[in-house]
Amino acid sequence: MTTKLGVWGMLAALAAGVLAVGPGPAFAQDQKPLRVAMNADPDVLDMTQSTNPPQGLATLTNVYEGLWGFNPDGSKRAGLVVATDVSPDGKTITLHLRKGVKFQSGDPFTSKDVLWSHERMLKKTWFYGGFARFIDHMEAPDDNTVVVKMKQVDAQFLAIPALIIASKTYYDRVGEKEFAAHPAGTGPYKIADYKPGQYLDLATWDGYWDKKPEIQKAHFVFVQDDNTRVAKLQAGEVDLIMATPYASYDKLKADGYTLVKLPVHPTQSVQMSLINKTVPWANVKVRQAMAYAIDKAAIVKGLLHGVPTDYPRLMPDELGYDPNLKDYKYDPAKARQLLNEAGYANGFNMPLYVSTGVYFGTQETAEAVALYLKQNLNINTKMQGIQLIQLLQLIGRMAKDPKGEYVSVAGLPVANLPTPLEGVSLAYYGKAPFALNHDEVMDALYEKADATLDLKQQGELIRQMMAREQEVLQTITLWQYVDVYAMKKGITYRPTTHGLEVVYLPQVHM
Repeated sequence: MTTKLGVWGMLAALAAGVLAVGPGPAFAQDQKPLRVAMNADPDVLDMTQSTNPPQGLATLTNVYEGLWGFNPDGSKRAGLVVATDVSPDGKTITLHLRKGVKFQSGDPFTSKDVLWSHERMLKKTWFYGGFARFIDHMEAPDDNTVVVKMKQVDAQFLAIPALIIASKTYYDRVGEKEFAAHPAGTGPYKIADYKPGQYLDLATWDGYWDKKPEIQKAHFVFVQDDNTRVAKLQAGEVDLIMATPYASYDKLKADGYTLVKLPVHPTQSVQMSLINKTVPWANVKVRQAMAYAIDKAAIVKGLLHGVPTDYPRLMPDELGYDPNLKDYKYDPAKARQLLNEAGYANGFNMPLYVSTGVYFGTQETAEAVALYLKQNLNINTKMQGIQLIQLLQLIGRMAKDPKGEYVSVAGLPVANLPTPLEGVSLAYYGKAPFALNHDEVMDALYEKADATLDLKQQGELIRQMMAREQEVLQTITLWQYVDVYAMKKGITYRPTTHGLEVVYLPQVHM
């Protein structure tokens, strides 16, 4: 996650009118805020128009709420929706809303806000349409009920709270510019002050519907450099940091700091576009050769200090995990044999895009991948660093380009998501906007799995999809990202399993 807005983020923020928030309520002199250093500056404050929700929600998950939430163990809990009824055919979903909830603007939360937020996010965000693609329409029979009419059964809708709720009444009263600059959610904290690229101050909101959190105030500072975050913790300038560099883990632990590991999305992978059938890696034997040529275990243990996990696809506690799924273990001789069989005994040239400014270890991993491919297969890579938003735009173009040449080392949606269906729909489903391959077998498995609400059946289909991913090998799993939170003595934090990389203040205790 980045801390700098960058050119794209600056333009987006200017368009949304959120480059500066006016003076908010100052922190009380006698009450020190929890100080947190993180590498995630929101792209916008109005999350209903965010282009990168994981980046914004790292802090703003304290301000906004979805229809439901998650307990620390990853199980779903009631939120703005207290009960859900699903029709026998699975195509009518009735949401019973929590009564007595108010937005931080003072406006009451009603069913009209759900319908309005749905329509707004469809227009304003690129990602929400994928989650809402099977919603035909929503109805509001009364203030406390929303009826969702589905075009077909969609298991993801009930698993992923993608819809972020904002106030229609507040928007109608203040207009777009004020709404974007001073947003109001229903969460436990309100925004006190914000300076892009520098800090975000939050304070508890007295009108919150649930119990008041222990932490009353928080001061988030955005620090992109990994070692600087560690230095601030060691100097006593902050109380908690996220995205702790793996090289600092043992030293911080020895010095008495509390460290918490959280396996999170995304999975660091080699991703290849198979739209262009003339490139060498369009041949599955070439892709297999590349997988055998990369020593993933050495990357994890040597470069990354053994912190990340290394499974073929999913984690052991995920639906559809298969302990018998075979991985491509390091075998240079087998790699060369496969490349010879594919007709590329002398190697070839290949682009290698590297996602930068987001997740720790990506650059080091990409350099190692390039070295292994050159050493074992004589594949010459032309590395090019690229920011996340530009990378997403590039993938979108490559998905439509039959002559495009694309290979990258980047974080992909594979493991540690609320449901593995989400990752398949984003990265492997051939009908998705960012699809870099069209595999009829995978598409059929996904459509069948997404159309069943029976978790046992769904799990078996997910297992088959993971096996298919390993067979087709459009992406090579390198390691599953693990975020490390480090905090001083006396502070504890339990992040949510399979959640986003966030600091959710109600789960922090002093």
